[in-house]
Amino acid sequence: MATLYVASTETFVGKSAVCIGLLRRMQRDGFDVGYMKPVSVSVTHTTDRVLDEDAAFIRETLGLAAPLEQIAPVLITPGVVESIMRGQPANFAKILRDAYLSVSRNKDAMVLEGTNTWSEGALLDLSADQVTDLLQAPGLLVSRYSTPLSVDTILAVQRYVGDRLIGVLLNQVEAPQRDFVQSRVVPFLESRNIPVFGLIPHDPTLAGISVEELIEHLGGQMIGKREWCEKTVDSLMIGAMGAEASLSFFRRRPNKAVITGGDRSDIQLAALETSTNALVLTGNIRPAYQVLDRAEERQVPIIIVPDDTLITVDRAESLFGRVRFHQTAKLTRFIELMDANFDFARLYQSLGMAKS
Repeated sequence: MATLYVASTETFVGKSAVCIGLLRRMQRDGFDVGYMKPVSVSVTHTTDRVLDEDAAFIRETLGLAAPLEQIAPVLITPGVVESIMRGQPANFAKILRDAYLSVSRNKDAMVLEGTNTWSEGALLDLSADQVTDLLQAPGLLVSRYSTPLSVDTILAVQRYVGDRLIGVLLNQVEAPQRDFVQSRVVPFLESRNIPVFGLIPHDPTLAGISVEELIEHLGGQMIGKREWCEKTVDSLMIGAMGAEASLSFFRRRPNKAVITGGDRSDIQLAALETSTNALVLTGNIRPAYQVLDRAEERQVPIIIVPDDTLITVDRAESLFGRVRFHQTAKLTRFIELMDANFDFARLYQSLGMAKS
């Protein structure tokens, strides 16, 4: 059985999406696959349980039979951290090993999703290098390429883990940089015995967020029909000028969310005359009836939040850059990019996987 640990050195580089892309392709190629997120710091508390949402999503999306408690066996909650600080550690390595043996039984391949950085999990003696040693799992590094200095991090990881690193995937490569990356960066990494399995281009459609995600993140009151929340927001714009200037400004970007004061009906109406997928009104002020009527006509949800505009913009901007794939269209698009730009045959050869 082949095992692959998908690693990164920073957040929001697309690890979860890469895991799904790998697993989907492996399934299509006839392999019986399993998935785990050995250590999770991204924990969500529900009324009756604690879970990792990404692991739960991948389990459901791929139709995996293993229980979620085994797929994400070690959840780092405040309670876990406190117990360790009190000198009451559990045998997390045994918990992980037992879960791995159960999930991987009769599988052809296992894909393990790593933590956000190499250090996360060290408090439990389950940092990335410790997990790969424990499970004898070679690692694929997912790295966001921004400048040639991105190579520094890749070389540092290789120096740290040695032969355990079997290669790298360069993600979110901007179009103007692709030729340079292909002609200079890839040959350089290959010369340093770091195979480059793929270059995934930057796709702006993947960076957008759903209106539903925006509402959930900002809170407040939503006015509109629930089905309107399925729209995607590709960018944010702030309405802080006169109506005439705003109209010209708003026309520059499609599929946007406009954030403005709840008392600025002129700006709100200007936004609704352009391609706007959500209207965020600050100051806990309900919009005028003219705005409500126009939003109804354009099927644009209105989100009323208590915070001021500056705070709301900061909170909304924190969502962008987190490439989330809990939307079918995004997931389908990323899988297409993986299929077109990732060398699966080379990966299979590196892992000793033979297609049936």
